[in-house]
Amino acid sequence: MKLESRFWIVQNGEKVFGRGPCILLKTIDRFGSLNKAAKELDMSYSKAWSIINRAERALGYSFLERETGGIDGGGSYLTVEGKAIVKAYEGFCKEAEESVEEIFKKYFKDI
Repeated sequence: MKLESRFWIVQNGEKVFGRGPCILLKTIDRFGSLNKAAKELDMSYSKAWSIINRAERALGYSFLERETGGIDGGGSYLTVEGKAIVKAYEGFCKEAEESVEEIFKKYFKDI
């Protein structure tokens, strides 16, 4: 028996950041492109853009620095805040999951 948990940052009752947006940001960081990240994650560009845009508006800062096309084709790069939220979210989740696992064992060890 195992417990699974997911954590979301919620603002005004709306989920604005969680596992999905975190994975999307990490993939953008790896590829240097929102479009390439969306393709890698098998989602439309418009859905990926919508996820990022909604979270940026709700939290009040930009996750991405965007460069429009041109000779090098442009790209998207994580801002300092974008990198910080990924690091904070992943660190929090790791620590919270460890704590939740211990609590789960405490209450369900005999079941």
